[in-house]
Formats: sequence, C-alpha cells, structure tokens
Amino acid sequence: MYGSEKSDLVVKYYDLAFGISGEAEVSWYLNRAESFGGPVLDLACGTGRLALLLAGEGFKVSAIDCSEGMLNQFRKKLQAQPAEIRKRIDILTQSLANFNLDHKFNTVICCDAFFHNLTVAEQINCLHHVAGHLTGQGRFLFNLPNPTCDYITRSVQSAGKDFEQRGQYPLPDGSGSLLVEQALDGDPLDQLVTTTLRITRYDAVGGEVERGDSSWRSRYLFRYEAVHLLHRCGFEVEELAGDYRGGPVGEAGQLVFQAKLADGQPPQPG
Repeated sequence: MYGSEKSDLVVKYYDLAFGISGEAEVSWYLNRAESFGGPVLDLACGTGRLALLLAGEGFKVSAIDCSEGMLNQFRKKLQAQPAEIRKRIDILTQSLANFNLDHKFNTVICCDAFFHNLTVAEQINCLHHVAGHLTGQGRFLFNLPNPTCDYITRSVQSAGKDFEQRGQYPLPDGSGSLLVEQALDGDPLDQLVTTTLRITRYDAVGGEVERGDSSWRSRYLFRYEAVHLLHRCGFEVEELAGDYRGGPVGEAGQLVFQAKLADGQPPQPG
C-alpha cells in the first residue's frame, strides 16, 4: 500500500500533510485509554502519531503496521524521545487483518485505518484478532468515514477521477510548500475506493522541486453494516457517535465506535 520513505512522497511527508491530530480526536483516545487502562494496542499505527502521545501519558503501547516506510519514520521519531518514552513503546511489523501478539490489552485503538481491510473476510479476521487480544474488560476504539451518496457518486463518475486540491502546506523550514491533490476512483459493487494523491513540492519562489503519485484502496462501510459486523464478531457497541465530540451520526462526518466483547470472552473463529 505504502512504499518506502524515499520513493513514496505520502510516507515522506505524512506528518506534514496527513498525520495531523485534532484536539477532539486526541482527547477522545486519551480519555478512553485513561478510563480502560493499559497496555494499549495501536493497530495500523503509521508514523506513531497516537502511540507517542499515549506513551507520553505513561501508557505501555504496542504499535503495529505493515508499512516499513511508515514504521521507519516512526522509529526515527522515537529515537529522538526521552528514554522513558522509548521503553514504553514496542514497534512491530504486522498486518491489520492477521496480527498476533503474546499478550492481551485493555485498550485497542485503530484510528483512520480499519477501512484498509478490503474484503469481508479481512474485516472479520481483523475483528476476531482484536477480540482475541482484548481482556474481558477491554475496549476496542476505532473510527470509519461515514460515506455519503455524493461521495460515492463522485468517486464513480469521470469528474471524480480528476485531481482536485486537497491541501497546501508550508514546509517547516520555510523553504517552500507542499501541494497535495487527490483523485478518486470508486467501485460501488465491492464498496472500494482507490485514492490517488499527487504531491508536488515547490521551493520558496514557486519552482517545482519534486512530484510523485501514491495510491491506496479502502473499503467503506455503512453505519448499520458496521454495527452488524461487530455483533457478528462477538462485540457489543457501547457508543456510536458522528464525531469525536460525541455529536450525533449525520449525513457527513465519521462513525466513531467504542465496543466491548459481548460476553466478556472472545468468540471462536468460524
């Protein structure tokens, strides 16, 4: 999905243009980790945005991702942290749909990543692995985009395949800026969307320094599809909100879940 930090500009510039934490998002995950306790498992951790924040609050964190490019960026940031932070974080290369660790967690989080499970089988496999890694009192915290009819329609129409500006970001050292453009290509039958990002770096006077494309696929789920999927895999939905401030689910925004094991025990696969 993602390449190396040298060849994939999304990985290279992830923390500048994509790994941007909102105050409400950070508060939501931190508050719930404080409520349910550690250790914490961070699924598809990327460059360690939330894992570092949690470790900074004293939590022991196991962070997994399948992208070595993302994890290399994470490792570089971790090396710059104090020793007490470094010793609280374990970084492992494992897949979202088929991970295996030798202990259980009171809190499992999956921020902006569950949709990278591209098939029903992968979704079920992921949830069974989450269930198997939760303590009886543990909680699974994750979010999904809330797909709208407009989003789906645009992704399958020709106009949706044209690049549109997603954002422009000044480089921290003042040497120029980064332009991020986005194109979508939807497959409504399988509920898949291919997102292609075109990243162009400009110098301080507007000259192009580098450009590259990066793409990935994601599978969108509708509200009650996700609820039924969780129930099928032995979870009970405790909270479902439309944003990290606890707002109602609407026609846009997100689906933010807090789930627990329905009977305190993981279901048997199959």
